[in-house]
This record gives sequence, structure tokens and C-alpha cells, in this order.
Amino acid sequence: MTNFAILRRVRPVVMLVLAGMVGNVQAQATDEDDASEVFRLDKQLFYSVYQIENPAFGRVMRVADATAYPMFLGGAASAWIGVWAVRGGDDWSDAYRLTVSEFGALGATLGVKYLARRTRPYKRFDDVTTRTGDIARRDPYSFPSGHAALVFAMATSWTLSHPKWYVAAPGYVWATSVALSRVWLGVHYPSDILVGAFFGSAVAWVVHKLGSSITPAIFQKDERRPAMPVIHLRVPLPK
Repeated sequence: MTNFAILRRVRPVVMLVLAGMVGNVQAQATDEDDASEVFRLDKQLFYSVYQIENPAFGRVMRVADATAYPMFLGGAASAWIGVWAVRGGDDWSDAYRLTVSEFGALGATLGVKYLARRTRPYKRFDDVTTRTGDIARRDPYSFPSGHAALVFAMATSWTLSHPKWYVAAPGYVWATSVALSRVWLGVHYPSDILVGAFFGSAVAWVVHKLGSSITPAIFQKDERRPAMPVIHLRVPLPK
């Protein structure tokens, strides 16, 4: 499938995400309760997740959230160490793309956060309390979700580098769980995690498509290196 064909397929998703972004920006300019149909739907979906009181669901959400920062800090490092341990440093390109995708997703998210300046749900609604620490002290804005951007950047990058079901399935299940936990914890709207997931996936996809053009030669596989050592045999011939 060509890049143009791929773009045509994802265009409806892109338009939906952009519509959500526009709705959120509009909501900041006016009273959010009357801003747009987009925000009203967003609020309704938020409460449908936030008000789930099932203990098993709550445990899954807390476990997913607890894994986020260790993976943010250790995921890329583990990839670099894994390349050294398993491949002997023969090809660092997948670890490099994962690292660039993480930093790219984080940069894009922070940039939009400080443009949109959307208040977190538990700060806006009197009947919403955060189920985690008061993260507004260090990050007051909710749109888009940095957690969603980073987990989907990681899952997408590693899946594109290693396109196997046993890589993609657990990666995206984990990413979806972490993103959804942000709504249940009361710190993000559904549109926050939707746009965050889009940013993370898009950054990883672009990094992967650019591939070797943005990967320093030192991190790429040396194709000139023989796969197996060359063995010279000397067979004495009868005189």
C-alpha cells in the first residue's frame, strides 16, 4: 500500500480528531456548558467512565496507571539494553526510533497543551474528584493527554519495528488501558486521550516512515557486515 493510499484511509480519523480539537478550543473561549455539541458529548462520555465503581475495573485502571511512568522512563532504555544484549549492538534503529517517537510525542503534546490551556475535569466540576495526586500542581492542563500520546507512541513504534501480533496485541491493550485510566482517575476528558493517542501514533508513524533518513548511520545495521564469519579452507590436492 502506498503512502497516499494510507493517507486516504486515515483521513476520516484525522478529520474527527481535528473536529474534536476545534471543539475544545471553542470550549475554552466560551462557557463550556454551552460551547458545542462536541463538548457536551465529551462530558457525557467522561462521566460514563468516571462513574464506574466496579472494584475489578478500578484495580485494572490503577495497575495500568502505575505502569505508565516506569515504562516512560525505562521502556526506551530497555530497548537499547536489549539490542546490546540480544543483537550485540548490530542494529540500534528500532531503539532509536522508539526514543525519537517518545520525545516527539511529548513535545507535540506539551506544545498543544499550553495553546489550548484546558482545565482538568476535577478542577472544573464540583462532583468530580481526582483518584490520583493533584497533578495540576505540576501540569495544570488536560488537552491533550500526555500519557495517551506517550503510550501510543511506544506501542506504535515498537509494532512498526516488529510487526508481529504478539507485539501489537499486548502493546495496544496496555496503551488503551493507560489512556482510559486517565479518564477514570478524573484528570482527562475522552477527547484528551483520543487526540493524545492520535498524536503519539502519528509521530511514531512519521518517524518510522522517514526511517533511515533520520537515523544516524551509527545506529543502523551495517549491511556490508557478513551475516556469518568467512571461513577459508585449504584442501591439499594430490600431486
